[in-house]
Amino acid sequence: MTISQSQAIWELCRQGFPLTADEAAEHWAKGETFQPDLQGHKVPREVEHLIEQSNWEIDAQPQTP
Repeated sequence: MTISQSQAIWELCRQGFPLTADEAAEHWAKGETFQPDLQGHKVPREVEHLIEQSNWEIDAQPQTP
């Protein structure tokens, strides 16, 4: 797990979204990007940026066959 992913998970928990944080961790551990379903709740822009950065890091990793 990258630093950005760890930070995103921590911030999601801190903002009151522990289940979303667990879901994000599962996706990133599988090498998948994550799009949160926060059901109308708004997270701070910094958290959105961390999620975007984390997804970019997944996309930038070389794919293994």
